Amino acid sequence: MSKKLLLPVVGLALCSAVAIGVTHAVYATEPQMLTYQVDFFNNYLREEFTLSNGTKGKGNNLLYKSVEAFQGSLLTKPEDPTRARYDFQGWYLEEECETVWNFESDRVSGNMRLFAKWGVSQEDQGTEPAYYPPSTVLPESASANYELDSIMYFKITNNVVNLPTAALSKLEANKTNVLPLMEYRAKASKPITATYENYKITIKCGDETRVITVKDDSLNLVMNNTNYETKAKKYEAKALEEDSYHVMLAGSSSIEFWESSKEDLEPIVSYNHGIGGTTIEEWDTKLNQRLVFPYKPKMVVYYVGINNVINSKQDAATIWNNLKNFFDHTHEALPDTKVQYIMMNLIPGYKGYFDTINAVNANVTNYQKENTWLTLINPGTALLKENGEPNAAYFRTDGLHLSYYGYVVWGDIIKQSIVNGLENN
Repeated sequence: MSKKLLLPVVGLALCSAVAIGVTHAVYATEPQMLTYQVDFFNNYLREEFTLSNGTKGKGNNLLYKSVEAFQGSLLTKPEDPTRARYDFQGWYLEEECETVWNFESDRVSGNMRLFAKWGVSQEDQGTEPAYYPPSTVLPESASANYELDSIMYFKITNNVVNLPTAALSKLEANKTNVLPLMEYRAKASKPITATYENYKITIKCGDETRVITVKDDSLNLVMNNTNYETKAKKYEAKALEEDSYHVMLAGSSSIEFWESSKEDLEPIVSYNHGIGGTTIEEWDTKLNQRLVFPYKPKMVVYYVGINNVINSKQDAATIWNNLKNFFDHTHEALPDTKVQYIMMNLIPGYKGYFDTINAVNANVTNYQKENTWLTLINPGTALLKENGEPNAAYFRTDGLHLSYYGYVVWGDIIKQSIVNGLENN
């Protein structure tokens, strides 16, 4: 009777609760033909992150490939992994990448792990693509000296405009010249000025003078959820630090928890106004007005809808109706802003909602075909296994939120879409 030798496999110890690696036992039918496990790791991250419950963890060192090899055999070199803005420089025996593995001469002597080495391929990430705001020049043949449609994308009706807190702050800070905050066009031959004082905007163009009454609309936009309201106020308090004509990230927790978004998107200047737990309706009726419109973004990138699925438990038809209204209202309010939407991820902890998520994403895809002002980003496909199931390694232990490594993959795809959109300005 031949003996079977049980060989334990060394797993990867992580500070986070997501364990990655192969844990099954490996058998060899003959003692002289020992079989060992060789795991290849991407070796990306060691930075710490904070879980939603406050616990500190480390980014996952994701398993790239796992193979079985006989004792004393040569390894077949796997296909080189890829990483945005980095060059792959070989496989090493240590995470610190000190001892290179030679696939032509080094032989397997036990269970082992090999780690990828990376070199920066783009030290200079370039510059942000130039952006040219809509023209403010009105043809000389026009019947009026100037046209004024809105202020920070808030419509003017009967010489009255209702503004939220961030917009009021920006008016006050720029009161000697609020023209850059307005959506207007004027004849080049007619100098135009606009100033703000005591809830009045005074516009002078040629011999004409017009006064716009400003009303504080903040009370009508207060969030019912105290936690959401607190976060919204924190963003509004920074309104003067965030300039117009940049990229705004907005939406629920996947945006909020992308804590490295500012650095990840460099050299693009971006602001992150995500609030975890929020729904499509809350962004449509209140948060857009408070946290997006006043900033006159050249592009806004949204991730909304997942809380309608798992918290509100709405059906696909209801979610799509809410999302369509949101798209329509956003484009109506921001006609000169590029809008990108991140399609909903399939999430490992909520498999019962896959049909709903897929149905909504399908509707979004059909909508975009007839509304080309909207760009879709689908980074969730990169978070799936070969069988189409979401890879838990990209998510935190709650099965919902992305891990640090997940944000590397997700964020790279989003950044490329943003860059492409800005370059096509």
